[in-house]
Amino acid sequence: MKKDFIIRKATMKDLKDILRLNFALFKKEHKEYDKSLNLKWTYNSVGRDYFKRKITQKDSFVEVIEANNKIIGYFCGGIREKIFYRKKAKCAEIENMFIEKKHREKGLGAILVKDFINWCKNNKVDYVSVTADIRNKLGLKFYRKIGFKDYTITLEKNLK
Repeated sequence: MKKDFIIRKATMKDLKDILRLNFALFKKEHKEYDKSLNLKWTYNSVGRDYFKRKITQKDSFVEVIEANNKIIGYFCGGIREKIFYRKKAKCAEIENMFIEKKHREKGLGAILVKDFINWCKNNKVDYVSVTADIRNKLGLKFYRKIGFKDYTITLEKNLK
């Protein structure tokens, strides 16, 4: 399985593919969970600049997955600002990840998260967090299976 895929650190040459995959993630999340997502974000200057920073900054971690010389998945995370209610804890966050549907359930997401966890350990991170929509049962199951535990829940009321 792993020999069919190449997982590597992202470079600026990968930006176009990362944006394509992030847009696919936004469309999926918009359709399935959150109609308030701004589908223009990925390709506007804010989205592009976000990924440019993530690819180039040392406090960020971006990997891509290649299959047959095509990028079919990506992972983006990094060290986050200090959480005010935690003493001297260095925290990181899984910010976004997407793998094309036909390449899911092959262990690739777990490899990306494991790579990020190792990067976090090398950067002396104390806690890693991830946020997922409560309706995203497969996503929640995936993160729990690889060792993430429920920590907080955010409740929201739609006023429209």
